[in-house]
Amino acid sequence: MNASGAFQKLVRRLLSLWGLALLLAANALTIESQRRDPVTGVPTVALEDLDPRHVGIVVVDMWNYHWCKTSTERVGALVPRMNRCLEVARAQGMTIFLCPTDVADNYVGTPMVEKVIAIDPLPLPQVTHVVCPAAPDGGGCTCGPERCHVNYGWDGMHPDLIVGTDDLMPNDPGRLYAICKQRGITHLVFMGVHTQVCLLGKSIGLKAMTEAGFHCYLSRDLTDAHGRYEPGVETPDDFTAKVVAHFEKHLAPTMDFAETLRRNHLWKDEWIVDVVRHAPWGTRSRPHLFENELIVTLTQPGPHDAEIHYTLDGTEPGANSPRYLTPLHFDRATTVRAAAFQKGRRVTRISESYAARLGVMPPPPEVALGSIKPWRWVGLGHSPAFNDHRLSPGVNPPQTNLSNEGKPLRIAGHTFEQGIGVHAPNHLIYEIQPGWTRFVALAGMDDRILDVNNGSNIAMHPSVIFRVFIDGKLVAESPTSRIGLEPWRFDVPIPAGSKRITLASTDAGDGFWGDLANWTNAGFITAAQR
Repeated sequence: MNASGAFQKLVRRLLSLWGLALLLAANALTIESQRRDPVTGVPTVALEDLDPRHVGIVVVDMWNYHWCKTSTERVGALVPRMNRCLEVARAQGMTIFLCPTDVADNYVGTPMVEKVIAIDPLPLPQVTHVVCPAAPDGGGCTCGPERCHVNYGWDGMHPDLIVGTDDLMPNDPGRLYAICKQRGITHLVFMGVHTQVCLLGKSIGLKAMTEAGFHCYLSRDLTDAHGRYEPGVETPDDFTAKVVAHFEKHLAPTMDFAETLRRNHLWKDEWIVDVVRHAPWGTRSRPHLFENELIVTLTQPGPHDAEIHYTLDGTEPGANSPRYLTPLHFDRATTVRAAAFQKGRRVTRISESYAARLGVMPPPPEVALGSIKPWRWVGLGHSPAFNDHRLSPGVNPPQTNLSNEGKPLRIAGHTFEQGIGVHAPNHLIYEIQPGWTRFVALAGMDDRILDVNNGSNIAMHPSVIFRVFIDGKLVAESPTSRIGLEPWRFDVPIPAGSKRITLASTDAGDGFWGDLANWTNAGFITAAQR
């Protein structure tokens, strides 16, 4: 080979290497991570270039339900942003691990589980030892003064979370570690909830994987703490930021995943993925009940100069709707709809919360419901004719002073000596006697389902709406009742000359699963007690 040929070969080689370098540079992902000094809390920022093929994303416990209604809605609020981030991450070659730990086995028979089960686990090495002091504790409820009762009702991932065809679902650290070793994954980005409990302490969590030698990051824009809400003092967003700062001090650096994609020209600003967050955050299907005063706080995770606007009449909020400046105070049932606007343009999706005020506690009845024979009753089953009723398996006739299953009447942790236990749908019709002036009752869902593993997988499903009719006219109605929700207070005047009163327990629109409904402390007030 002459000198000219050798030179040309060298040039081609250099051009090839230069092209490969450009390709690698084009595929590299520049991230900006943040840590804090453990003593002073002062943040420091670092830039790092990563090959996306060596990055795994671990999505933890994005469940479809939580015993705290506000926490449930806050999980859902993360989903649109998470879907966009995961969509881009997949396209860049990152591996997505979906880890809804408690309910992972509900996905057996799917490729994302079976592919993982086929892999032999590897023992996790102890590369380093992590000492992380206890993080701030929110107590497990983000609703404020009216706290939710604990149950384990979640049975799957959030229904709006998009699952990729190649996503994997490891539920033990050995198989997660083995997959990462097979694929050359060296860096793990954690996102999901609840930060200081699940992302920290689960076996596939940040602490375990950091000790195994992975470079781990917390996606601070895609996490939510096991929260706290103190009206006028601390919002759930404030509390989550406090927990994130604790992680930055003692455990791992954090990153804003959407901002990372924007920095790398992989994010479209026209994507609207966030919502205004409400605290407390009840819904029509799972209302927040309050005793005297409701204080609603609104926050938004978007641009700092965006303004929150809201409506109270059910209409869509616009840039000319009332602007949110301070927490909102209510003394009656209310629906709040909200969105954030920047220079008149809506930059969040519209979100909504609903709350209902409990009435005054009714007096005990003089005539107990259980002492009266119904004129007619109907329960879940087949009714070929008006007086021919066949109950469904497992459903009993109305039970006096017991639940429909023949057990003590219990609602939201309280046991009641007197009442009627039914299974919705059900109606009880009574002929009104002279002198009856009011119907009173505390009506709610029976707690029985919580007796086995705190209602694991099923406590999210039971729901009932209680209605009272007098001579065919609806005169009182509860919001949707759920497991652990305080009983609704009925105190219904009976007009003179009324003939019949109907107590209806209706399904709330999601099927009849475990709809054990109790009318407790139920019966009638006479003229003498008016």
